[in-house]
Amino acid sequence: MTEIIAHRGYRIVAPENTLPAFEAALAYDIDMLETDVHRTKDGYLVVIHDETVDRTTNGTGLVKELTLAEIKMLDAGSYKQPMMNNVSIPTLEELLIFLKNERFSKTLLLEIKTDHIDYPGIEQEVLNLVNQFDPTYGITYQSFNLKSLKIIRKLQPNAKIAALVFWPSPKVWWLKLIGVFKFVHPDIRILKRKPKLFWRIGLPIRPWTVDKEEDMRAVFKAKLPGIITNQVALACRIRKEIQKVNE
Repeated sequence: MTEIIAHRGYRIVAPENTLPAFEAALAYDIDMLETDVHRTKDGYLVVIHDETVDRTTNGTGLVKELTLAEIKMLDAGSYKQPMMNNVSIPTLEELLIFLKNERFSKTLLLEIKTDHIDYPGIEQEVLNLVNQFDPTYGITYQSFNLKSLKIIRKLQPNAKIAALVFWPSPKVWWLKLIGVFKFVHPDIRILKRKPKLFWRIGLPIRPWTVDKEEDMRAVFKAKLPGIITNQVALACRIRKEIQKVNE
């Protein structure tokens, strides 16, 4: 069955990459929670998508130039409707504690955000923190930065890894072939331009970000391994309609 991956939690109904968004996603029959990791000025790992706090909080500035205390003072729940009070950017540690308390049993998809800003050593720091929690659920690491994926493979040979790409280049397929990662996560918009690849059953691809119903139906009918989406409820409904009927 095609896995449903909740992109930054259920960001349609709650502020993305916050604990309410992750909690909302867990109310549905998803298979993975996806999130993003940056590092603060004072070395804390925080869960936020952008390199800056501008879009998703009432603050401004680069994450790497703000301390955790400064980031925790920001309002991360009022930038979208419906507004939520007392919502802040979580640390990765807080997310892992939340998942432990929720008895999470699916897979956490962690994106290492080194594609625009270099965070020297962040790969080891993420692995160390995750391993401290010794999670009983699955962990998969992804990044647009192929160098980061190579580092993770070297540091933790048994890690589950995926390459985030706009389009899988020959270099990406080569790195997959030699075992740097198992899955490739391409942009659905570009994937649709290559219909022969899009419809090939068995390819190790999980496209992002699949929010249109027609695209979801195509992915589920093709039985691709996974779908990364903001439209969690819609994806669950369509998967049940298409794939469970065919079982």
